[in-house]
Amino acid sequence: MAWEPETSTARLAALRDALRTAPRGPVVDGSGTTQRLIDELANQIDDYLLPRLANLEAPLLAGIGGSTGAGKSTITNSLVGATVTPSGLLRPTTRTPVLVCHPNDESWFLGGGVLPDLPRVSGTAVTGHGLRIVTVDSMVEGLAILDTPDIDSVEVANHELAAQLLGAADLWIFVTTAARYADAVPWEYLAMAQERAIAVGAVVNRIPTGGEQDVVSHFRQMLEANGLGAIHVFPIPEAVLHDDRIPESHISGIRWWLLDLAADAAKRRKLVRDTIEGALASIPGRVDVIVDGLEHEAAAIATLATTVQQQYSQALATITNRLEHGTLLRQEVLSRWQEYVGGGQLMTALQGGIARLRDGMRSIFVGGSTATAEVQGELRSSLAAAIVDAADAAADRTVDMWERTPGGRFFLGEDARTLARPSPTLRSETERTIAAWQDHVLGLVRQQSEGKRLAARTLSLGINTIGVSLMVVLFAHTGGITGGEVAVAGGTATVSQALLTAIFGENAVRDLARQAHTDLMERIETLLAIESDRFTERLAGGPTAATAETLRGLAGSVAETAS
Repeated sequence: MAWEPETSTARLAALRDALRTAPRGPVVDGSGTTQRLIDELANQIDDYLLPRLANLEAPLLAGIGGSTGAGKSTITNSLVGATVTPSGLLRPTTRTPVLVCHPNDESWFLGGGVLPDLPRVSGTAVTGHGLRIVTVDSMVEGLAILDTPDIDSVEVANHELAAQLLGAADLWIFVTTAARYADAVPWEYLAMAQERAIAVGAVVNRIPTGGEQDVVSHFRQMLEANGLGAIHVFPIPEAVLHDDRIPESHISGIRWWLLDLAADAAKRRKLVRDTIEGALASIPGRVDVIVDGLEHEAAAIATLATTVQQQYSQALATITNRLEHGTLLRQEVLSRWQEYVGGGQLMTALQGGIARLRDGMRSIFVGGSTATAEVQGELRSSLAAAIVDAADAAADRTVDMWERTPGGRFFLGEDARTLARPSPTLRSETERTIAAWQDHVLGLVRQQSEGKRLAARTLSLGINTIGVSLMVVLFAHTGGITGGEVAVAGGTATVSQALLTAIFGENAVRDLARQAHTDLMERIETLLAIESDRFTERLAGGPTAATAETLRGLAGSVAETAS
């Protein structure tokens, strides 16, 4: 034996765990196939490989599969010599899989030797996706037959179960008919059997009288053309059924093929080993297909994440543009502030120099709290509105683009319209953030005055006025303003900057403005990041490059045990 069961078991369990926990990606083209392949491989490891490696001498399991109406249940009853599974016109006939074995082998199958996660019922028909185990004395020991649901069932759960059951078999008896052997679905399963090196017997049922040679010849040609020439072919001519069974002469070839495998211990061991090794060797290729699908999903997630980043970057640019090329303060507020800061005693003091400015500060700032409070409130309200408007537009654009991007609708879920609006708390949180920034600006002004005795005494009389002057310098620009607003905004900024320069000096004012502006933008970016997180959080846990590399590495280690 080229592999060690214990080594294979440990590596298979690790791969199984990685598959079971692989991130579920968006619903993009191929996502359904990727998830199906993940489930099929993980199920085969759990349902067949791990149990079989734990007991290589366990009874041989032959899975009977095929298309709707092909006659699987009739063939099962005929091989067993008893009516153990219903057949009829109602489709799909086999809703609950039936496993038939000799009484001495029942304990292996009842104990979960294969398909351990399927509930068991012995001798009684059940509904749902359980496994009904029937014992028949006429069955040979060491062989069991599993009648599975239709592989092309209109009920998705049925054909998914069929794939899972066939993945747990040591060999397949694949049933088709003379009328349907060229259909696409049977050939998909035959190709799967070839990929996994599973022994297959193909039954062509209901061949019209006189047509056996032509049908079988054509079918064999198709098998050869698809690289499946080693498959055993068993033709069954159209015949009258007796007690829901095919005449013995028509099924003797299948029966003796199965009995020969079951009775010859060497052949049975070789078949089991070949099936296991074929399954192990097929894993890297199957994982490659899975990984390709996961990487496709990861690319879709990256595109969605980029969309979020772009839209909220645009929101930040919109706010920045509003700050740098317009004014957040209404013209009448600017006019009152300019009159307050730039008129009367202050202008006289400015014209007379810094000494007179300092001497006149007390009388100028006393009584100015109304004007400073008005400008602070106006700035807070206007800036908050600008931020909320930009976030609103970004959310709406993001939802619109996600709805038109592969995978977007999957992550939007049922509340896309809610996501298209900003968070309900954004307005209040934004106003709190701006208020905190305004306090920070006042702190910068207070910090700048330290060590300057005369300036400190002066600032103690009007710290809010000086801080608001710094805010006005930042936001009362003339870019994008037309008409009389240019003079108002420009004049307001000029007198405010003159006041600050007179107190702190030109370089210090420039540094204060830079610090205040940087801090404000960081706070705005944080607000927008929280808003954008409503989208990006939905993308968390999706497939990544690390997922792909992990799966490939585990698949390679499993394949090594079969080489």
